[in-house]
Amino acid sequence: METPRDLHSALRAGWDFAEQIRATLVQTIGPLTAAQWAFRPAARSWCIGELVEHVLLAEIGSSKMVRKLIRGDFRAQDLPARAVLYTAALDHYPFGLLEAPSALVPGPVRNREDLERELAEAHARFRLELCAFQGDDPEALRAPDPATGVWFTLGGWVKLQAWHEAHHLTQIQPIAAAPSFPR
Repeated sequence: METPRDLHSALRAGWDFAEQIRATLVQTIGPLTAAQWAFRPAARSWCIGELVEHVLLAEIGSSKMVRKLIRGDFRAQDLPARAVLYTAALDHYPFGLLEAPSALVPGPVRNREDLERELAEAHARFRLELCAFQGDDPEALRAPDPATGVWFTLGGWVKLQAWHEAHHLTQIQPIAAAPSFPR
């Protein structure tokens, strides 16, 4: 029987951070009612359910980038001279307010329980993708973000996913604190 692969030691801190953020997100959304889940604080803003679906779509995208990095899809791409490169040391969300790429725009508000299940599945898949890395240095693998052109190492992609989720968690908390939020 094959022993399951584990995360490379250089990826563990980033993954632990991603796990911490995910636990906070799940704890935050767990007790929400259907009305709270779909509450829109302003006409053109996303509700909590849409923010969570966006986080799900982003993690699926990060998982795909990790898979491509590990199999060598970006091996022939040189890091441009003035490119920004974020590594596993990434200690903040590197973007301000951006318009979500079309692939990450949520559809109609979905059922919370379904999205929670899909979040768990996508998170587990992301970890499996990361466990596929068996090289010496995950920081030697790097690829540009298709939406921004900013470059990330393999460890940087893990931290980006965690910081992105934390960024949206900071948007969820004020929605829930709004005076008009359903109680």
